[in-house]
Amino acid sequence: MFSRYLGGNNINKVVQTANKIIIDNKIPVINYAIEHTNNSMNTFNEYKNLCNQIDNRYRVAIKLSSFNFDKNLTYDVIDMFKEKEIKILVDAEDNKLNDKYQKMINDLIFTYNKDSANVIKTYQMYRKDSLDILTQDIINFKDLYLGTKLVRGAYWNSEVKDGHLFENKKDTDLNYNQGVIKLYNSNINSFNILATHNSESIDLGNLLNNEKDMFEFGHLLGMKEKKYNQLLLNNQKINVYLPYGPYNKMIPYLVRRLYENIDTVKYLFK
Repeated sequence: MFSRYLGGNNINKVVQTANKIIIDNKIPVINYAIEHTNNSMNTFNEYKNLCNQIDNRYRVAIKLSSFNFDKNLTYDVIDMFKEKEIKILVDAEDNKLNDKYQKMINDLIFTYNKDSANVIKTYQMYRKDSLDILTQDIINFKDLYLGTKLVRGAYWNSEVKDGHLFENKKDTDLNYNQGVIKLYNSNINSFNILATHNSESIDLGNLLNNEKDMFEFGHLLGMKEKKYNQLLLNNQKINVYLPYGPYNKMIPYLVRRLYENIDTVKYLFK
């Protein structure tokens, strides 16, 4: 069921998939999607091996919790990729870890984004506080390079009753698009990815790029491909997210994606 959305079950297979993405004139974003591991050193070694096989035509996504928020391991991983000019997309966390995420990702931006947007922060726009956080970051990082990735969010099923999420899809959609416009109107050095499968948000970013080229786009492997292939005709840059890993160890990630897709359908018809 999920194979069309996965880059493979090991490094060699995901790199093969990534090479096909490059041939299609898109940008592969490789993510070792093993979550809730107790052995962060294994995760570190996996990314180290991956780094040896790719160059700056590729990008990587990491999850701070997969390193147990270990500062030394995280900085060592980012150092490896930065040395090869490979951008690092830092995925968001669930609400229990959000405060730790915000603190650490902001520290990473201050450390690594002085010369360019090497580290990309993820904003979950279904959170009621997300636009305020984005607005504050635009102020805080005005003398640096702010890297942003706007998503709607992946923890709706488990967090909807906690009070920090928009429960109406229209509110989430409005907040997401307000974030896009906020970035467009900001006068800072920034690198921005609109990671979305929502046609309205895609069209908004595409329209704004005709006036001021400042957005790239992103989608999961196997999702919204027809829409994004049309954007290639308008010379837009498209990132394709390639999760990989031993399939039996990807269950937390796969379950989260399953609930995300089910909830999207329920969300549409509320």
